[in-house]
Amino acid sequence: MNVLSLSTIFPSAVAPAQGVFIKERLKGLAGRHALEVWRCRPWCPGFRWFRKEARRPFPKKESVDGVLVRDLRFPYVPGVFKTWDGPSLAVSVQRALRDSPFRPDLLDAHFAYPAGYAAVRVAERLGIPSVITLRGTFPSYLADRRRGRIREALLGATRVVAVSRSLADEARRLVGRDVDFDCRVIPNGIDTGLFRPGERDQAVARLGLPPCRPLLLTVGGLVPRKGAHRVIRILPRLLERHPDLLYVLVGGGSVEGDFRRDLEASIRDLGLGDRVLMLGERPHEELADFYRAADLFVLSTSNEGWANVLQESLACGTPVVTTDVGGNREVVGAEDHGLVVPFDDEDGMAAAILEALDRSWNRTAISKWGRRQDWDDVAEDVSTVFEEALGEF
Repeated sequence: MNVLSLSTIFPSAVAPAQGVFIKERLKGLAGRHALEVWRCRPWCPGFRWFRKEARRPFPKKESVDGVLVRDLRFPYVPGVFKTWDGPSLAVSVQRALRDSPFRPDLLDAHFAYPAGYAAVRVAERLGIPSVITLRGTFPSYLADRRRGRIREALLGATRVVAVSRSLADEARRLVGRDVDFDCRVIPNGIDTGLFRPGERDQAVARLGLPPCRPLLLTVGGLVPRKGAHRVIRILPRLLERHPDLLYVLVGGGSVEGDFRRDLEASIRDLGLGDRVLMLGERPHEELADFYRAADLFVLSTSNEGWANVLQESLACGTPVVTTDVGGNREVVGAEDHGLVVPFDDEDGMAAAILEALDRSWNRTAISKWGRRQDWDDVAEDVSTVFEEALGEF
């Protein structure tokens, strides 16, 4: 089967950390199907001088871990007319297909909008099936005018997959309970060869982190949604009980923006300069050592589909504290693996972190839960969905 995958984020030589979870899934599928990925990037003449992300010289064609990736730009107007992003991308994909030797049997889209909408429209023209995978940004679009476009896409797709039950429920509410609509839940997997338990002291030494200090870790983009600023605000309270605590932040800016300067200002205002270590973006292969070095992983996020960083931490045997949004509770699974607190409850978050730091955890059991499904399992499940979709045509 020839599969064309569309996604607005995907790793590249200039942005290796973007969309790693999509790459891992597609890497498994590439062994089962002839597959191309089109990285769909919004483009506005002149705007690249103002937006750092747009100034990056993405390769027009590259191989990423054995997956063929082509760069496709589509016109958009920054900040306005967002309901036209989907139709604009659809036109760009159609035009690119005219010049492409690749003839897809199925269109596979990641995120409901704009890629999902575009995939459905193009697939209808070509007379082939389309599959949409719902990911973390889906709920944030439901409050604006993109809602109608997303509903059209969900109803028009041959198959819809969600990475968590919470996203599947959101989709069912959007299309309407009285509509015959099936949404398959296939959670993300884990690289079990990379994310596994290891000696904490050795990980600390390899990373050059201060020894003999309790470490609180967050891995994620430096954007408001990920919530590092909420952890920084409660850090003074945590230091009252754990005066040697060090908060380590791993991550940089993303397509959602770059909140680094705001975080640095908060750290200065609270006098936490020697208590917070901001390390920027690090190689994906290095993250496992950060999880092993940490006493506790925290993610005070406002929105997630399936938070891969939570699963990676658990796979390494490190307990987590996170917010009760999206699929976070599904990732954690049980209180034996970590604690889940209401979103934007600073007192609850502080209390949960203190409890987790003081608790004795069964890290072997935590790792077993985190490593229960690898990316090959995911690729097999998704491939089955593809075959079902193609069977309807």
